[in-house]
Amino acid sequence: MKKLLLVALTVVSLATASHAEISKGDHRFGLTGGVLVYNNQTSFSLSAEYEYRVEPIYGIGFQAAHVFATSSFTQLAIPTFYLHPFQGSWYISASPVFYFGGGRTLTGARFTTRMPLDIDILTLTPVFGVDLIEGGPNYIFGLGVSI
Repeated sequence: MKKLLLVALTVVSLATASHAEISKGDHRFGLTGGVLVYNNQTSFSLSAEYEYRVEPIYGIGFQAAHVFATSSFTQLAIPTFYLHPFQGSWYISASPVFYFGGGRTLTGARFTTRMPLDIDILTLTPVFGVDLIEGGPNYIFGLGVSI
């Protein structure tokens, strides 16, 4: 499997704002539409993310995506463990990841991070991730926008 590059732009975000006080029991949801560049083809990707904040410093949830390509596939990262070192919106996450498609299932590990940046009423959220999976690392780059 060749390297994967995912560039995503959040089209809907129902997330806890980075400037809001975050507490135990908070829920964070996100929906993302993006573009996937893979094996010299460009495909649309749709993904969802959920986190339940168990404590201000950590949470648990999932990440899922479907890539609409000639050989479409689905990615599922569950359970996803979120670590918030400063008890805010910035996180580092780790999870097992599964790729389903083309009659194959691949298993690996996913590591991601995101850092929300508040700009007036908007929050821009750069995202970086890597999937360690058969065929080499797959890199995920994204930019989330929420109000």
